[in-house]
Formats: sequence, structure tokens, C-alpha cells
Amino acid sequence: MTMQAESNVKSLARALTVLECFTTAEPELGVTDIAKKLGMQKSTIYNILSTFQDMGYVIQNPDNSKYSLSYKILHLSFVVSSRISLRDRFAPILKEIANLTGEVCYLGMLNDLEVLYLDAAYPSSQASGRNILGERAPLYCTGLGKAMLANLPDADVDRVLSRPMTPFTRCTITDPVVLRAELEEIRSNGYAVDNMEHEFGIRCVAVPIFDSTGKVIGAVSASGPSLRFDPDAVARISGIIADKLRPMQRFL
Repeated sequence: MTMQAESNVKSLARALTVLECFTTAEPELGVTDIAKKLGMQKSTIYNILSTFQDMGYVIQNPDNSKYSLSYKILHLSFVVSSRISLRDRFAPILKEIANLTGEVCYLGMLNDLEVLYLDAAYPSSQASGRNILGERAPLYCTGLGKAMLANLPDADVDRVLSRPMTPFTRCTITDPVVLRAELEEIRSNGYAVDNMEHEFGIRCVAVPIFDSTGKVIGAVSASGPSLRFDPDAVARISGIIADKLRPMQRFL
């Protein structure tokens, strides 16, 4: 690769990290906000955002001069979602699990050592909630994440546990030694439990999804108020999810 080509690639990488700063928690950001997040010069951030604005990927709020992602980004997400066959295959199963458990169910897949949410299903007796397609969450403190993390190669587990683990609640496990012990238990049980580790007051039971080669590719979970998830409920719900996923494994 020539020096010019390498410089262009680095510039592209910087530009993409700017886009990745926008989240559901922070949908609108200013130049200074992004510069602080990325440790980059404000002039560089401004130039990148101006280019994205010219191309229609971000819009600027005239009242506060902050930026947000445009509907052009949404169009790209539709292109991606139309290709997600995993979501299509699991939609009816997710709905069935939601009705059998009476809890909200989620489908997630592994993406860059994070949970990428693909879909959610709600019991027929409950109104649907917000669309979570495309949202991300850590592996170490979510039911979906721990179910997948427990079945990843040791090198990937080491990478996740070597990073700082931010506590989301007072129940979040941030000690790598403690988490490793829990991952062993998850592998033994065949399911993971998020014990109010990502959101206080919410428990979650998750079962991993494996492809035909035995590689973990995702997970399905059921979550709800912690008081409803006593040990008996955890055993019942994990059994329901496992039973519904089992016939799918050999076709993935």
C-alpha cells in the first residue's frame, strides 16, 4: 500500500468513528462533544461532519449547531436488515417463546465482540415496545452477551475481560475472575442469567444459538421484572427457549 493510500484509509477510519459516536443515548452531538470523545482536533471533526452533511448523512440543528444522523443512514440500515436472514428465520420462534413465557424476548447476534440486537417479540397480551434493531450492548453484563461470551474461543474471552468493564448497576460483575467463574457455570447450565447487571430491576435468561458447526452465532433471551424471575421461573424459561431453539441449530 502506498503512503497516500494508507493516509486515505486512515482518514476514512477516522470519519467512520465520528459516525459511530451517535447513539440512541446521544443522538445529537456537537463538534466539541465528538472531539472530546475521540481525542481529535475540533477542526478535523468539523471537516468530517461538513463532508457528511454535504453528502446527506448528517443534519445540523440550526438552534444549537449540533449534528445528528439523517434518514440517509436509515436507508442503509434497511438495506442491511433486508439481508439479515437470521432475523427472518427466528421471528416466529421469538414470538412463540414470548407467548409461552409471558415475557419480552430478544434476538441478538455477535458483532465485533458486542451484542447486536436484531429483533424483539412481545407476548400477545402486551403492547409492543420500542424498536431495538441495531442497538448494541456489552457482552459481559447482558444475558444475551454472557450466553455468547461463555461459548467463544479463549482468545476472544480474554480480549473482552482485559478491557475495562463499566458497571451499569451495583450488580454488574466487573471482576474478571468472578466473571470467568460465571462463564464456566453458563457453559455447564446451557443458559445465562443477567441478574439486574445491565438494568436494575430487570432479570434476563438467555440461551446461545449455535450453527451447524457448533460455533456460537447469537442468542435468544426472555427478560422482565426481577421479582418474576425466581429460580423456578429461570429453569422453566431457559427450558422453553432451549426447546424452541434446538430444531433450528442444524439448519444454521
